[in-house]
Amino acid sequence: MTRRSSIRILAAAGLALLSLGGCSIKSETAPSRFYLLRPLPAEPSASAENAAAGPVLALGPVNLPAYLDRPQIVTRTPGAEVKLSEFDRWAEPLGDNLAAVLADNLSGLIPTERLHSYPGRLPPDLGVRLAVDVLRFDGSPGGEVVLDARWRLLDPDDAPLKTERSRLTQPVSGTEYEQLVDAMSRALGALSREIAQEIRTVARGL
Repeated sequence: MTRRSSIRILAAAGLALLSLGGCSIKSETAPSRFYLLRPLPAEPSASAENAAAGPVLALGPVNLPAYLDRPQIVTRTPGAEVKLSEFDRWAEPLGDNLAAVLADNLSGLIPTERLHSYPGRLPPDLGVRLAVDVLRFDGSPGGEVVLDARWRLLDPDDAPLKTERSRLTQPVSGTEYEQLVDAMSRALGALSREIAQEIRTVARGL
């Protein structure tokens, strides 16, 4: 066997080993899992007639802190450390998902079918605009979720009608990320109920 033939055989063997190693690594890599927040169940009293007669609302902006603006789900230790899950991720940007679920919740709780996004073109008969600044929205599997948010109700001229800060907690029923996201959905539902109550009160006075 020539020296050149030996080198070719060794090179081929090396490539085969690398290929096998790559397959082994790939097969041992856990698949990513993707999650979305869930809206509240439909309210029995939210009839189409009531919704059509509901107030004209606008939602936005809804701001998230920078540490949450990422595809990975963020969890928090009992101290100050936050962790990013490599394989448990949001199916869409969390800010977009949160705003969409909040809008869905409010549409059923108030109820109204006239809810617009801000910034954007708003109707001339706008009643109330809601702006939300989320300060914290995270938790720990097997622990609890914390939703801390400042929110404002504004009139069509952007004059403040109501300014509040809500800090809500929900227990996480297990150690899986699905249960963590379920607790986050429940926390957002509780915030939605608080805001809807104030919107109904403010809208009656307009």
